[in-house]
Amino acid sequence: MPDEQSDIKQFEGLPLRFAYGFLSEKGFDKEATEIKLSKDKYKSFDSSLKRGKVLEILEKNNLLDEFVSRYWHFGGTDGGKRKIQRYKRILQSFLAGGGVEEDEQEESPDETSFAYEEDLRDYLSNNLNVIESGLTLFKDKDGTEGVEYPVDSENKRIDILAIDRNKVPVVVELKVSRGYEKVIGQCLYYKNRVKELLGTARVRIVIIAREITPHLKIATADLSDVELFEYTLSVKLKKL
Repeated sequence: MPDEQSDIKQFEGLPLRFAYGFLSEKGFDKEATEIKLSKDKYKSFDSSLKRGKVLEILEKNNLLDEFVSRYWHFGGTDGGKRKIQRYKRILQSFLAGGGVEEDEQEESPDETSFAYEEDLRDYLSNNLNVIESGLTLFKDKDGTEGVEYPVDSENKRIDILAIDRNKVPVVVELKVSRGYEKVIGQCLYYKNRVKELLGTARVRIVIIAREITPHLKIATADLSDVELFEYTLSVKLKKL
């Protein structure tokens, strides 16, 4: 069972590995094991179906609020409540033999995404070395740093504007979940605006997401100075 003082990042999806431990702690070890090992299939929603089963036990035994408070703060937000309803729909559809339509994409079985884009942005802006050695945060002549850096009068902002070891500006665009092909159009606009604002001939682009789609890989295949990264999260434990 994870320690409650663990450095647990905010997960968008109901975090299954913490849910299994929580259920075991509350006397539902058999049920948790059955869900974890379940081979039930419903369309492509395997992990979301497991989340629906976990949610059903939590709600029936008045444990959902405690679980949300301890391990899934996102579950108490409007976005989290929508996910709860989604898990319920998937479970109901499975139990009804597929009678309820559910068109949303399956979530990863691993809780590897930040709940909020600003969390990812803040972490990376303070740890740019995890992207590339020698990368530093841009700061303009007025002292404005390159976090949510404005590039035009329409308030369009670059997630992170950095400078590499060769003094080349780097536009860093972040997506907490999937990076789709349309993001490259946004980045190319930022790239050319930075060229205008800084009077530089070269600007690099870095796109970071939990998952880079095949379409984005194809869209950027022939573009120079564009790099794609996928991130994963880890959990740190502090022994008391």
